[in-house]
Amino acid sequence: MSTLYIRAHRFGAFVDRHKRNLLFCLFLAIPLTALAFSELAPSFGHSLFSPVCHQGPERSLGSLPLCSRCLGLYLGFGLAGFLVPAFSLRFSLKFIVVGLALSFVLAVLSFFFPIADGNYLRLILGLSVGAGLASLVKSILK
Repeated sequence: MSTLYIRAHRFGAFVDRHKRNLLFCLFLAIPLTALAFSELAPSFGHSLFSPVCHQGPERSLGSLPLCSRCLGLYLGFGLAGFLVPAFSLRFSLKFIVVGLALSFVLAVLSFFFPIADGNYLRLILGLSVGAGLASLVKSILK
């Protein structure tokens, strides 16, 4: 057997063992790459992330190539993928109900008290939805 075949087989076995972690790394890499491109090459970053986000400038935090909701979704999914096992939480319908109730309360409070910026509210809601999706994916992939 050639060394190339052996290395490809080892890489395939590694991917098979760590496919969930690689999935969460990918989703965590998207917002981190967006943060890097917002400083280094903003126009290239906007064209790179246009397939995964509408990039409305009024809904973005600064010059990020992702809107605040998409940034929160990707960050929440990626971070929760690594933090959920640390707290040994399992997916439950209660998480969805609590998340929906909290998002409703935050939306109502932001309507009556316009102190909080809407972009930060979108970021928080995106984080919570991303974390809920990560726990759902983890429970499906087990």
